Amino acid sequence: MKPFIVISPQYPPRLRFFVNRLKARGFTVLGIGDADWGALDGELRADLAEYCRADLNCYDGNENLTGEKYARVLSVAQYLKNKYGPPAYLESFNEWWLPLDAALRRDLNIPGIKPPELAPLIRKSLMKERFRAAGVAVVDGAMADDLSGMLAFLESSGRDIIVKPDRGVGASDTYRIRSREDAELFFNIRSSSYPYYMEAFISGPHRELYSFDGFTDAAGEPVFFTCHHYNDGILEVVSGNPLSYNNLRTEEIPEDLKRAGLSALKAFDLKKNFFHIEFFRVNGTCFGLEINARPPGVLTVDMVNHSKGIDCWDLYARMCAGEHPDARFTRDMVCSYSARVFDRPYRLSHEELLARYGREIVFHMPMDSKVMGDYAYLVLTETQAQREEILARIAEQRA
Repeated sequence: MKPFIVISPQYPPRLRFFVNRLKARGFTVLGIGDADWGALDGELRADLAEYCRADLNCYDGNENLTGEKYARVLSVAQYLKNKYGPPAYLESFNEWWLPLDAALRRDLNIPGIKPPELAPLIRKSLMKERFRAAGVAVVDGAMADDLSGMLAFLESSGRDIIVKPDRGVGASDTYRIRSREDAELFFNIRSSSYPYYMEAFISGPHRELYSFDGFTDAAGEPVFFTCHHYNDGILEVVSGNPLSYNNLRTEEIPEDLKRAGLSALKAFDLKKNFFHIEFFRVNGTCFGLEINARPPGVLTVDMVNHSKGIDCWDLYARMCAGEHPDARFTRDMVCSYSARVFDRPYRLSHEELLARYGREIVFHMPMDSKVMGDYAYLVLTETQAQREEILARIAEQRA
């Protein structure tokens, strides 16, 4: 049985299904995390052959590993290697731990992405070059090193730019700069622990945010792919609008988006890896934003499973086991994520929603994120029109 080390297997909680499917496909699944054993989900504990608790707080800034702290994590991984044999894989399936994953693979001689190949997958400034190499449109960008440079870039970009950590995910620590005062405030409050990247803000009445999601096989070809459409940019979501997004049925994926996604995927050269590539589409032009070399976040894998009638977790485990899994979709429906926040007077209560739309609401659970809302619903429908009707009822508030 081949060892498979999973870093931080307890978070996000839905990752436990990867562990379950890997075990079912013959892997000895080993966990390294910073949670107590007793705090792990009971099913996760049952699927792990061994779990070692370790302090994973080993970054200086948000990317560089600190020697002493990293050495302790490495020693735990080395212990598992000595006990169970050379690991076939090591993954966290989590954006934050990608630099740690890469370093451990390098030092333990585990196949997969190593630090030299990781940089274009986690640093936005380097992602731009890969998008350009793929022939995908990008907006101008530059490192935000000093105030004078930012002010010059602001003027050349229509006095509307976005500044965010060069290595980061989501809208955390992201700023919209439209004046000298905004720029000065940014340099007063920014973190000095890591570099920032700035780019022109993509605006327009027909701007749409999409993601291109799936995973690749050993040759870098997609085992499957699908697309999701978002109700707004993540920055606007953080500003107060609950997140909502849904997949597109296969026939609904715009050809230009499909071409851009497949071209970008080839340029990033991912093998046996999940991908989540974000695009803004404006009047038929797809602008490459960034790539995440891990499964799409939170409940998106569940959404793919529901909408396409497949088991992504098992497809991935079978691919890792050396199979050529058949990812033919058994259905082609629409699965939507809709979130509520607790401080709003919704017209329908939670119980009324379930009574009215019990067939369409295929999953629901509490959330703990400003972006994802306080409570989430996954809604499965035959058409986009039916999706719109039910999501409107979920979001409807009393007058």
